[in-house]
Amino acid sequence: MSFELLKKEIIDVGLCQGCGLCVGSCKHIEMEVLRPSLKDYCILERNGQECGKCYQSCPQVIQKKFIQKQPKAIYSLRSKNPEILAKAANGGVVTTLAKNLLDNQSLAEIIMVQDVDEKPQADIVTDPDEVIKKAGVVYGRSGVLEKLVKVVGETFEPIGIIGVPCEMRGAAELEEAMNRDILKIGLFCNSHMRTEQTDKGIVCSPCCSGCPSGVNAQGYISLIRQGQYQDAVDLIRESNPLPSICGRICTNECEHDCTLIGDDHPVAIRELKKFVTEWEIEQAKNVSKSKKKNKENAKKIAIIGSGPAGLTAGYFLAKMGYAPTIFEKSDQTGGMLRFGVPQFRLPNYVLDYDVTTIQNSGVEIVLNKPLGPEMTIEDLKNDEFEAIFIATGQYKPRTLHLEGEDLPNVHVAITFLMDRKYRFWENKEEFNGKTLSIIGGGPVAVDVAQTALRLGAEKVHLVDIMTEEQLELTLKEIPENEMKFMEYHFTTSTSQITQNKDDKLVLHCYKTEWGTPDDSGRRPLNKVENSDYEIPVDSIVIAVGQAVDFDQIDVATDNILEKERNKIKVNDVTFETDIPGVFAGGDIINNSKAVAIAAIAHGKEAAISIDRYIKGEDLIAGRYKQDKMFFTGPKKPPKDYSLKPETLERATEEIQWNFEEIDQIFNEDIALQEARRCLSCNHFCSHCQDFPAIYSDLTAGEVGSQKGYTTVVVWTDRGNNIVEAAINSGLFEEGEVNEEEINNAINLKSKRELLTFEKTPRQKVLDYITIQGPSTISDMAKQLNIEPKKVRYEALRLAQLMQIEMKVDPEMVEPIFTLICD
Repeated sequence: MSFELLKKEIIDVGLCQGCGLCVGSCKHIEMEVLRPSLKDYCILERNGQECGKCYQSCPQVIQKKFIQKQPKAIYSLRSKNPEILAKAANGGVVTTLAKNLLDNQSLAEIIMVQDVDEKPQADIVTDPDEVIKKAGVVYGRSGVLEKLVKVVGETFEPIGIIGVPCEMRGAAELEEAMNRDILKIGLFCNSHMRTEQTDKGIVCSPCCSGCPSGVNAQGYISLIRQGQYQDAVDLIRESNPLPSICGRICTNECEHDCTLIGDDHPVAIRELKKFVTEWEIEQAKNVSKSKKKNKENAKKIAIIGSGPAGLTAGYFLAKMGYAPTIFEKSDQTGGMLRFGVPQFRLPNYVLDYDVTTIQNSGVEIVLNKPLGPEMTIEDLKNDEFEAIFIATGQYKPRTLHLEGEDLPNVHVAITFLMDRKYRFWENKEEFNGKTLSIIGGGPVAVDVAQTALRLGAEKVHLVDIMTEEQLELTLKEIPENEMKFMEYHFTTSTSQITQNKDDKLVLHCYKTEWGTPDDSGRRPLNKVENSDYEIPVDSIVIAVGQAVDFDQIDVATDNILEKERNKIKVNDVTFETDIPGVFAGGDIINNSKAVAIAAIAHGKEAAISIDRYIKGEDLIAGRYKQDKMFFTGPKKPPKDYSLKPETLERATEEIQWNFEEIDQIFNEDIALQEARRCLSCNHFCSHCQDFPAIYSDLTAGEVGSQKGYTTVVVWTDRGNNIVEAAINSGLFEEGEVNEEEINNAINLKSKRELLTFEKTPRQKVLDYITIQGPSTISDMAKQLNIEPKKVRYEALRLAQLMQIEMKVDPEMVEPIFTLICD
């Protein structure tokens, strides 16, 4: 049971949770980039010395079947300390208890995870004030058990530990082995990243939690690592039927929460998605796929618009057994993906592949069929469509209503991009030697700039009221060598457009600054005095967004569709409008995030709602609003970004002034290398059955309490005494406990299958003797297919450990090994 076995069965397959118990157990092991590695050598492998501590002590190896255990008590508590509530999670119970136990000297030290530079880090805490200062951390790989081993070996003072269920199991094993009394405060498994997936008992990693559509990134990266490419794409499609598209243009929010940030660059999740979907596209060239036929009696669903929201809704409804029909107003599918995104970012063959896959799943697409007077909601209902999903997107260009917007060579972004993608893109010298200015600096403005450069532009000015920091996510996507031809004017606004005597356009600009908040909390945008300046250019493009064109929609819905801020108002959970049976999603709804992956999430959720609506079920039961699907304010840039290997970085940065795809694709070697960097976070929860941390003295988490309160489940008398004393001291206010919710969470996880590992040679020898009876070394070596010297070593060790006995008969060539009989 060497470190090599631990590496093979636990670390390399993503089952290590980074607790550090193996590191604390062996001086030859150290933590390297959040996972154990050999510092020098394993004594078993080098010297043949009996050890196996690293393997035997691992909480993932010593998993135990969940046993129902009756708690001593259950509470719903909220701290009365405002400083703790401002920093800690939920009701701040764990932080309050930890501080109190150190304050009254019930404990001398607590091993807990603290917030160090916005990342979880295990620490030995002795100062009560430190508990509050570094509270509020999201739990992750921290090495708490490594610290516990250190403390147990150094002091006999009363100690405690705070951790998740698997860490509590490891602490309990250590407590028994070291004959120490350790206070164990557990945390509900996954409670810090609660999502619909975790409520269903499905493992959800930080990258999965960050994805608006909940794609299981760690799952498909694990499959890539194993060379199971088709399985990887299939897993992506379980949550996102447009994987090839997202491999190109996704905002990759999944990477922003990668556990590696702070210790290494995040895993290049989007690039791996691109690699594996491109692999599937290549494989499909040699295979013809037929379209799935819907059942004759399948209920019909109408979907308006073939953008990402409409395509997604159609795909999932077809999988549910419905007959969805997408009505598209134009002559091509894809919506803004087709007309607004340049080919050098999203090649047509990629979009066509995903659309064809969706059509083959049973989705009908009708082109040149707009919603309006010729096809109303009432007409669709009369045609026996049971439900309708509106996802027409935003095509009406916004402007700033500036003086001079009607001058020649002043364009709006959406028209500019559509024209040059499908009408005039062959005019490679349209802007040869010319200068452009773009009002706006976001992703669409960058698409315009890159398109203009490919059509000969010499320089492009981008004017935006945002700061460089606020636009960091957009700027990061621009190849460095293209950025040389772009000049950003940050914190700058425009007042008018004029034409000078040389017939050049002049963009009149001025610097801006944010003022002090008014009574409503809004900060006005003020002009900086004497900051006016001019930018003379040949063309100007206004890229400040699009709006919904309601002219045709209002006619089709008889003007009864409720709106909010000139968008369709929907229920944030069900996506249903005020018209029964009519749903909406994508850019057309209020607070839309206006990115493809959010629209995909809307389509998926709308499909669930439509299914429930047709079945007459409660649309909202068991569901809740998922903020990651909506715009909740400017996205804070991550602390680090994924990197391409240097060879790909150079290939991407080489300027090719054409409309071929900018970014290169990982080859297989690079993809596997990148996939191996993934820690497979929370994969170790896939088989664990212990949601409530039954090996602890008490457990805390949000499940079973109203928002702002913490549920506390007490398992031991010691734990109960601690909680009761804290309540009696006035540290908490009590709330209502929902025991049914707690029991549901416990039952969901307790039904998972425990992990099974390949048996060690020693276990194989012991099992063989147990089942087959007295045996010789040569017999066991032959039957078990293990070399004789290895069988001899393991058999002799089992005899030394008094698990078997060796009998020597002078008449026998070999000794016989048998079980010890009492």
